[in-house]
Amino acid sequence: MTRGPTGEVTHSRIFTPSPENPTGAVHRQYPRPMAQPITVRLIGGLGNQLFGYYAGAALAARHKTTLRLDTSWTRHGITDHGIEILRFDLPGEWIPNNSLKARLSAPGTIPGRAVAKALRDIPVLRKPMRIHEAPGVGHDPTLLQQPPGTRLRGYFQSWRTVQNAVDSGYPHRPTLKQPSTWLEEISERAQQERPLAVHVRRGDYAKVSEFGLLGPAYYEPAIERLRSEGTDGPLWLFSDEPEIARLALGRYAADAEPVTSPDGPATEMLAISHAAAVVIANSTFSWWGAWMAAKGTPVIAPDPWFANGPTIEGLIPPEWTRISGPG
Repeated sequence: MTRGPTGEVTHSRIFTPSPENPTGAVHRQYPRPMAQPITVRLIGGLGNQLFGYYAGAALAARHKTTLRLDTSWTRHGITDHGIEILRFDLPGEWIPNNSLKARLSAPGTIPGRAVAKALRDIPVLRKPMRIHEAPGVGHDPTLLQQPPGTRLRGYFQSWRTVQNAVDSGYPHRPTLKQPSTWLEEISERAQQERPLAVHVRRGDYAKVSEFGLLGPAYYEPAIERLRSEGTDGPLWLFSDEPEIARLALGRYAADAEPVTSPDGPATEMLAISHAAAVVIANSTFSWWGAWMAAKGTPVIAPDPWFANGPTIEGLIPPEWTRISGPG
């Protein structure tokens, strides 16, 4: 970034990183003064990375400024999901993970732990650093009130925030940086066969009781409802453990065709978005697959979202159907 004599940003470099080249390459410049950038510390797997991205995008669009993305925290937590968001062609300035600032603030490092502890124990320190922590997991009504230069931290799981960013010009369904032959073929099949996509989340959910694993009590009535409404295409099963996940479908288990991409989660998410109807799990991964679908695509979501976790206000769009889920 280049600043003028009074500190204003006059040029903003936009990086296009990839999982193979996280440092990225500069491909765009904005030769005009602009407000201080919005910086987002992305966390979690692909779904949560996208929620963080679009929260920052909504605020950056409001201030007509640069969006900066810090991915140094994405590989820490219960599961290392990688930095799958880098497979999408999303505009922004991606902070290289090998930068000194990223290395010093990363979790697991002595400086990173010290900074995190200080900010946690002494909240007043957040103000001069312009850190805005999401007050909860779901919709943050104060997000768009934050000033230029804000550093966002949290989950920001809100359909309204995402829609705000989309209305400001950010993509409703992002494209891949590198084309996927598998995705092209499965998308063509979806157009012809009009499948019902079902996502069953297992993996780390089997280790955390607060989340709740969904079973036949949720999936059977969800599938039955969509069948009764006219979605009669094949049943496509998306899951991190497809053979075990099949059992969650109850009497529909034998009908399910596991769909697994050799090109990674981002392509599977996009494949879900091409289905004629979607039954999502209590997972932000399939939330995004359903969100990226064409307008009017029938979607069924579990209610409540978590068995024993927090209530997430503003996560589910009003046009989606909710059926009793974990609990």
